[in-house]
Amino acid sequence: METLKLIEKYKANNVSVPKNMIPSIRSDHAGETGAVWIYLGAKCVFWNKKIKKMSIEHYETEKNHLLVMKHILPKANRSKLLILWRILGFSLGFLSAVGGYRTFCITIQSVETFVEKHYQEQIEFLYKNSISFDLLKVLEICCEEEVEHKIDAKRDKGSSKNTFFENFWSSIISSGSSVAVKASKLI
Repeated sequence: METLKLIEKYKANNVSVPKNMIPSIRSDHAGETGAVWIYLGAKCVFWNKKIKKMSIEHYETEKNHLLVMKHILPKANRSKLLILWRILGFSLGFLSAVGGYRTFCITIQSVETFVEKHYQEQIEFLYKNSISFDLLKVLEICCEEEVEHKIDAKRDKGSSKNTFFENFWSSIISSGSSVAVKASKLI
């Protein structure tokens, strides 16, 4: 996987995160922690083969993203709320999986839509300011892989229009993700 090659590149080049990017990368590390736990929670719904399959596949990517973030963000700069992100991620994964495959896919699509936007903002900032092209490449690869997850979930949920409840659920996920990013940038 390309993200694992990036870890080696970061180690070899001893690249550091620009100080003005630490809050954003802290939120990325916290988000990847939550993502890993979303899939761990969903895997508990072992009787649904589709959820189990998607969880196993996506978990591997999210685990690699978390490894990359652990290597580029010093431990002292990580969110102090990681236990909260683990609990919330697990709960979101488990509850949406209990709701069935469509609900799980809507959840993943909503999360990944938010994550894509979040990564894209950082990518544009780094590109526009011509700083840390190594970090820019890491974020681009992570973003591309998150978009793949979003596409998988959108395809698998089916083509029917979202119900009122499904749109409401998506807005809760987006709002919750926004609050989590703001909190993890600070704490």
